[in-house]
Amino acid sequence: MESHYNPAIAQRLQTLAAQRQWQGFLVYLDNLSNAQFRTAGYIIGERLLPTLPERETWQLSHTLIAHNSKAFLVTLLKAIGQGLSQGKLHLRSEECRRLMKHLSANSIDVQKTLQQLLPVLKRPEEVQWLLRHLAVEEGTSRVPHLVRVATLPASYVLFRTLRFADHDRPLLLRVARFLVHRGDGLAFNLASLIRTYYGLDEVQGTFSLRIEPYQLARLDTSYEAFCQTLKG
Repeated sequence: MESHYNPAIAQRLQTLAAQRQWQGFLVYLDNLSNAQFRTAGYIIGERLLPTLPERETWQLSHTLIAHNSKAFLVTLLKAIGQGLSQGKLHLRSEECRRLMKHLSANSIDVQKTLQQLLPVLKRPEEVQWLLRHLAVEEGTSRVPHLVRVATLPASYVLFRTLRFADHDRPLLLRVARFLVHRGDGLAFNLASLIRTYYGLDEVQGTFSLRIEPYQLARLDTSYEAFCQTLKG
């Protein structure tokens, strides 16, 4: 896409963003040709958004996604994920809340948002916040989103979420087997932990993680204890 970079489009978008002319931003985009619109999307995601202050980043993202989610959502989520990973963006601002509330109304947008943002979150509290503000209620509805994410914070929230399903052995088995099938080291260790914690002897695999009874008792005490046990 670098070959399609257009300085004139970039300059106009930068000027509108600097002036916080969000409606003017939309009018300008709507008057571009298809090729120019694609170029503008690249510029917004790769060049413009990473340079904006945090408040303006959330405001512009909300404006564009509310206007045309299909065209902008994935591009903007990638830029937002990068900003969160680098500590330039934070979830708890009021502008971010408004964006997440808007996204929560569409299940496909929720799924795409979680796919992009869950892997970059560094604390379980952030994972909980994102799920809550995307209206993914506590309980087993969170499991399909969390079970795919190969991070310690998401693994911890998944483990605690499974307490809502401790009576549902078929679901626990599906989760453990999915983790084995996922195949990365973190997934294997988490599958081993769930297998041991819930007595799921039916789950087959070559597990290197060995968990002592006293470690199981500590799992609910803190995120740090969970991480220490999971890492072996």
